[in-house]
Amino acid sequence: MRHIYFFIFFIFFKNTLALEFFCKFEEVYQNGETQQGFFLVKDDKFRYEYNSQNLYTILHNQNIFFLIENRDTTKFLKIDKDTEVLEAILKIINDYPDFKNNYYLDDASIKLEFTSDNFIKRIALLSDKINLSIYINDCETPIIKNIYFSYSPFFKYKQ
Repeated sequence: MRHIYFFIFFIFFKNTLALEFFCKFEEVYQNGETQQGFFLVKDDKFRYEYNSQNLYTILHNQNIFFLIENRDTTKFLKIDKDTEVLEAILKIINDYPDFKNNYYLDDASIKLEFTSDNFIKRIALLSDKINLSIYINDCETPIIKNIYFSYSPFFKYKQ
């Protein structure tokens, strides 16, 4: 469940021109564990999907968060409690292109590192409970269909 609060930190690209993004990510934990996947952003929608079948996909669409099991995509759960971190990430998304270097939550801070062309390359989550770095790689700007933000039915993303 710890991934639920951190996956969303990768979803941070949105602007007034309604750009659409596909990016790969790698989460690196303090103990050396890593998780990989990709995320999509389109307007106010996003999808954060782990590659592992043992993990899940998180969707945000119409101001609702959903968690879908990767192993059985017919199983989903509406996330309506403890969404403070997710909502903070929405704030970061809405700040595009004027990101701040630091964001603060009650018990954590989020630090952003940028590429030379002002694109986020690393997100660091620092708290008493966990320290996590998320590296953003191989970003593209394809046209993304709205069906990829649906939880039921759930559609596998195809590039």
